[in-house]
Amino acid sequence: MSPGETIIEIRGLVRNFRKARALDGIDLEIRKGELFGVVGPDGSGKTTLMQSMCAILDPTEGSISVKGFDTVRDASRITSRIGYMSQAHSLYGDLTVEENLEFFAKIRKVPDKTYFERRMKLLAFSGLTPFLKWRTKSLSGGMQKKLALCCNLIHEPDILILDEPTLGVDPVSRRQLWDIVRDYHARGKTIVVATSYMDEASKCDRVAFLLAGRLLACNAPRALGKRLEDVFFAHIKRRDGGQAVPFEKRSGNGFMVDVERLVKGFGTFTAVDEISFMVKRGEIFGFVGPNGSGKTTTIKILCGITPPTEGKVMVDGTDVSSRPQDVKGKIGYMSQIFSLYLDLTVGENLDFFGEIYGITRETLERQKDWAIAMAGLAGKERVLTGELSGALRQRLALGCALLHQPDIVFLDEPTTGVDPVSRQAFWEMIKILADTGTTVFVTTHYLEEAERCHRVAFLHRGCILAVEAPGRLRASHDMAPMEEIFIRLVGHADENTSGAG
Repeated sequence: MSPGETIIEIRGLVRNFRKARALDGIDLEIRKGELFGVVGPDGSGKTTLMQSMCAILDPTEGSISVKGFDTVRDASRITSRIGYMSQAHSLYGDLTVEENLEFFAKIRKVPDKTYFERRMKLLAFSGLTPFLKWRTKSLSGGMQKKLALCCNLIHEPDILILDEPTLGVDPVSRRQLWDIVRDYHARGKTIVVATSYMDEASKCDRVAFLLAGRLLACNAPRALGKRLEDVFFAHIKRRDGGQAVPFEKRSGNGFMVDVERLVKGFGTFTAVDEISFMVKRGEIFGFVGPNGSGKTTTIKILCGITPPTEGKVMVDGTDVSSRPQDVKGKIGYMSQIFSLYLDLTVGENLDFFGEIYGITRETLERQKDWAIAMAGLAGKERVLTGELSGALRQRLALGCALLHQPDIVFLDEPTTGVDPVSRQAFWEMIKILADTGTTVFVTTHYLEEAERCHRVAFLHRGCILAVEAPGRLRASHDMAPMEEIFIRLVGHADENTSGAG
C-alpha cells in the first residue's frame, strides 16, 4: 500500500444503542500516512466511531475496512495490526511501568531484542525512565497517559488510534504527548486522533467534525476555519438552555481564606510545602498546576476533609486546623469526580444533598428549581444521573454544591473531562456566581482558565511559584501566553532545585 492510498474506508456507518442512534450514516476515507483528527462535543459519537474502526463495535448498518480487512469478518486481523489508546487507557495499576511495557510487548509478540531497543527509546522520549519501578497507580494522570501511549507503540503498529489522549492532563504533559505523536507520525505512520481541543485539531492534516452522530464537515483545518467553534458553541447553547438567575447579592469585604505556611506530608512525601496565600470575598481565585502539584490536597484541607501537618488554615472565620467539622456547613464543595450518585435520578441527587445541608423542604423545592434551571436540566428531573453527558453531570454537581447558598464554594478541577465549549459555558456561570459576592476557589490545569480568575496561584511540586492577577503576570513576562509563563516558571523552579541538590 503506497502513501496516500485509502487505509481506512467507512461507508454508510450507522451504530445504534437500544433506541439511541450514536452514529448516523458516516462516510469517510482516511489515507495512509495521514494524521487525521475527529472532533466534536461530548456525546457527538467520537468514541463510538473510534471503537468501530478498531473492530470493537460492529456496525448496525454500513461497513468499515481497515487495510483491506472488514471489521466484522476480519476483526482479529485488524486488532493485531493497530494500536488503540482508549480514554480509560487500560493500564494495570498494580503493575510497575516496566511490567506494563513487558506485558503489552508479550501479548504483541515483540522479540526480546526489539523490545529492549524500543523500550529504551520510548522511555527516554516520554520522560518515564526515572519511574520504571513505580506502580502505575502511583503515577500522575499525565504520566499514565504517556505510559499508555508507549504501551501502544511498543509493537510499532502501522495505524495508531487515539481516543482523546490528552483529556484531563496538564499542559506540560499535553505538549509531551503531542511530541510523541508527531514523532511517530513523521515515520510515515497513520494516526487517527479524537479530540475536543481546537488547537490540537489544527495540527492534523484533515479533520472530521461530528455533531449528534452526524458528519458535518471533513477538510483541512485551515479550510474549516472558525466555523468549528461557532457550531460547537451554538450546539452547547441549544443543548444546555443558557444561564439562570443567580444568587442574591452578598455584601462585605475582608478575606474568606487565610493560609500561612501550610504543610501536608504523607510519610516521607511532602504534597504541600509551606504555602501561604489569602482569598478575598467575592474573588475568583485559581489554583493552577499540573497533576500531582498539590491542588487537590490543599482544597481537601481547606474543606476540612484532610488535616494539615503544619500551618494556619482559616476559612470564613473558622480555624479549619482545630475545628474542621465547623467549616463543612459553611462551604460548597465540588470534587473532581463530581460526588454524584449515578444510580439516582437528577431530582433524587438534589434531594439527597439538600438533606445533607439541612435545608428545609420549602427552601429545598425553591433551590431545586434554581439548580435545575441553572444546569439546563429542565424536563430531566427523573433521568438517571449516569445517563447524563459529562457536561450536564458537571453542572448538576455544581447545583448540588450550591443548594444551601454558601458564601464560598470550592471547585476541584470542575471542567476536567468536558469539551472546551462546555468549559466556556461553565465559566460563564462561575462569573455570574462571583458577581453576587460569592467567593469561588477553583483548581485547574487548563491555563486558558487562569485568564478568567481575578488572581491565580501557580503550583508545582507542592510549592507556589507565583500569586498574581493574570494581567499583571503577563505584563511581567512580556505579555507571553499563560501556558508559556507557567512552563518558564516550572523550568526555573526545577533548575533551582537541581542546583541546590
